[in-house]
Amino acid sequence: MSTTAGYFRSGGSWLHRRNPITKLMALIWIILTAFLLPPAAIVVLVAGLAAMAASIGLLPALVKSLRVPLLLFASILVVNACFYPGARDVVARLGPLAVSREGLTFGATSAGRLLVAFSASILFLYTTLADDLLEALVARGASHRISFVILSAVQMVPRLQGRAAAILEAQQARGLETGGSLARRARALVPLVGPIVLGSLIDVRERTFALEARAFGARPGRTAYRLVPDPAVDRVMRWLIVAAAVGVVVVAFARPLG
Repeated sequence: MSTTAGYFRSGGSWLHRRNPITKLMALIWIILTAFLLPPAAIVVLVAGLAAMAASIGLLPALVKSLRVPLLLFASILVVNACFYPGARDVVARLGPLAVSREGLTFGATSAGRLLVAFSASILFLYTTLADDLLEALVARGASHRISFVILSAVQMVPRLQGRAAAILEAQQARGLETGGSLARRARALVPLVGPIVLGSLIDVRERTFALEARAFGARPGRTAYRLVPDPAVDRVMRWLIVAAAVGVVVVAFARPLG
């Protein structure tokens, strides 16, 4: 994984060719739909995201990435199932704990919504180059500072992973033992954390100087070193996404009134 490319996986699929703004708007629409519409929409979104990932050859990578938040999803389901406030319909008892139908429903819905948000975000990061996203945002008048914050957030974890791997290899070359018991692994973290924190601070300082040397934020006469394609189909898709988002909001607020 390149620290500059972030999570981006190079490819020529139909999703890779979409403009970053189009994909960003689609991501916002998917998350909005998952949190505003009834739980049945979650099933449709999960199936749609899986089909989308399979069509561009990234379904195995998407499934593999779910190992990280799997514990969070499980904990949300278990905690709500056993401790949902005001629950009356008990479906099972585990000693002093009572598993309620209301808790299971709420926990499954909450975990499903987070699953949709995480999966859609991962697909966005896999198919969107961070530099293209930055240029596309700035080209449409977005604040260069906000755009740079988004770029830094996308690249932060890969940068830390690359720096940690390099420091760990250097420490191992000097005789540091990183394997064995849990206590030994915990002790190995101490000489690893310090260089990561200091290295991150130095990296921020160097990037700040580099941005100042390149007149970061100078708006008049600003030119871009790369042009992000924006075909006509993307412009049509963005209008359709806006219309779909308005429809979701109308349906979500009309349901309680109905």
